[in-house]
Amino acid sequence: PDRMKTREPKIINQGLEDEMEVWGYQPCLWKMVLVGMGAVCSGGLLLLLLYWLPEWGVKGTCTYTSLRDARTLLLRTTV
Repeated sequence: PDRMKTREPKIINQGLEDEMEVWGYQPCLWKMVLVGMGAVCSGGLLLLLLYWLPEWGVKGTCTYTSLRDARTLLLRTTV
């Protein structure tokens, strides 16, 4: 059983008011190139959108990975 490939988040502060999910991501070159081309074609509006919605920015430029291999972490509240 390879636990690294499961898409289950790690829960921190479980049961507390500030409980959060932690997801790990690694930068992906081809996704970054596509976002870069989209940013040029949209005159920078895509970058503004990704700035306002950081979760989209991470998912749009990175691939999911284990927390051990992650270079970017996405924290989400569970409330």
